[in-house]
Formats: sequence, structure tokens, C-alpha cells
Amino acid sequence: MHQTRLTIVIFVLGLVQCVALILIALTPLPDNTSGLPHALYNGMRIGGDGAARFLPIAALAYWFQVVVIAQIHCMIALAVKPARRSKLFWGLLTACFGVAVYAWTGLIASYEDFLATAETHMVAGFPVAASWLVYSIWLAGLGLVALYVLGFKRYVWSDDDQRAFEVLVKQTRNSQ
Repeated sequence: MHQTRLTIVIFVLGLVQCVALILIALTPLPDNTSGLPHALYNGMRIGGDGAARFLPIAALAYWFQVVVIAQIHCMIALAVKPARRSKLFWGLLTACFGVAVYAWTGLIASYEDFLATAETHMVAGFPVAASWLVYSIWLAGLGLVALYVLGFKRYVWSDDDQRAFEVLVKQTRNSQ
């Protein structure tokens, strides 16, 4: 039963992603979306107004990624046997989700702030939004790596699973 509920949640999250993509595709394009001709170089285009291009779809883009992050975490839970999904497992998985969403929120908020003010600060050699991307987004995934590595025997492949597997291998070899 737990597997079925989790697969339904994953399916619903996929439908939400589809709706968000459709809404993004149906959003009217602002003027000069493809840029403006460069004054000096033929064939080169100047980017135009980044805020005009991004802000109409910013909320949809933000929530689309939050749903993607949620779906990833649900798929990770789906890979764990229902009997092994303890409160500790759900707590750690939820914490990993929170860290990933926090990093994504920081990235989007700093990018929107840059678009609104055209000013940014430098953090460790990059503009703030790029720093969120370079230092936070990929680091946020380390929680999931740690959960997998440290919880492998508890959640993924226990010693009992290994013994049962060895018995199956032995039975298969004996029956040939």
C-alpha cells in the first residue's frame, strides 16, 4: 500500500510538472526576446532585458524546480523497502529536501534581486546568484549522498539481504 501511495504522489508531481511547462509555453513572449542587433557586429545580438524575459515565468520556473526536487526525493524513498522507511529515514530525507529547496530559493532570489537592481556583490569570486549555483546547488545534494552512504546497510541492502542473495546464488548454481 505504501508503494502505491508513493507512486501516486510521484505521478501527481509529474502531472504538475507538465502543467507548469504548458503554462510556461503559453506565456506570451515579451518584445525583443531574441535580442537586439549589435551596433558593430553583424549577426551578433545583444541580450535585451533579462527581467522582461524571466520575470513573467519566474514563479512557474521556481515551483517547477521545487516539484522536481520533491519528485527526486520521492523516487529515492520509493527505492527503499517500505518496512525500512522509518521516522528517522523520513526525517533525514525531509531535511535533504529542505536544504535543496533552500539552495534553489537562494539562487532564484539572488537572481531576481540582480534583475531588479542590476547590482550584485561578489562571493568567493562569483556574483551572488552564480555563487549559489556553484557552491550551494551541488552541495545540497551531498545530504542525499551521505544518507545513501551512511544508511546503506539500514535502508538499501542489509546483511540479511546479502545472506538471502548468497543463498539464491547457491541454489541457482546447484540447480544447473
